[in-house]
Amino acid sequence: MSDFAAPAAPGTVDGVPLTIEARFNGPDDSANGGYACGLFAGVCPEPVAVTLHAPPRLEVPLRAEVGARRAHLWDGDDLVATAAPTRHRVVPPAPVPFAAARAAVAHYRGRRGHPYPHCFACGPGRAPGDGLRLAPGPVPDRTGTVACPWVPDAGLLAADGRVRAEFVWAALDCPSGWTADLVAAPKVLGWMRAELTRRPLAGEPCVVVATLGSLDSAGLAASSALYDDAGLLLAAATTRWYAPSAG
Repeated sequence: MSDFAAPAAPGTVDGVPLTIEARFNGPDDSANGGYACGLFAGVCPEPVAVTLHAPPRLEVPLRAEVGARRAHLWDGDDLVATAAPTRHRVVPPAPVPFAAARAAVAHYRGRRGHPYPHCFACGPGRAPGDGLRLAPGPVPDRTGTVACPWVPDAGLLAADGRVRAEFVWAALDCPSGWTADLVAAPKVLGWMRAELTRRPLAGEPCVVVATLGSLDSAGLAASSALYDDAGLLLAAATTRWYAPSAG
């Protein structure tokens, strides 16, 4: 595992202060985990895994310190996240046809009783055109697997005309949590490793698929993948989720 040096000034991603806008929330008062992990991962060369130590606050300038072996994200004196090089191998779940993913949406568990109804990625309380509005529902005959369509809009694009990496991380994040029942037992993202092969274009029909790896009293582990409508892999991730801290 090789060292890496800082590619950007502390507290910035491509020269932009690392502040998470309020609209990119998961719970109402903190960031969507996948978005935060993807944004922070942008200061580090890949491959990298991100561990969230605390819910990232919104509209607060965060300080990224990138060292020789790992990077740390700070909110004042509080450690928010750590990113480190990893050899962890992401094994994506098999693709699901676009039509089957669209049918699965009707059975999305989060439509009622969602613990974070305004989540940027999967909250049913977001208005049309605001948020990703993912609705991953169970796939028949594939135990522990959910899927949904995703057609990114132009508001998610980077300067190169493709969807920004942090939005791809967000799209891979929430469906992995819905491989379990988050209504009955809410959880939040604690760790994520993503590999992006090709970021999608605006208007490109995509499918997000996620499969449960393990579930116990400590939390859940899952894998997720983003495919185009021809079944070609665009990105994949492994995630770990835990019960939210009482504090």
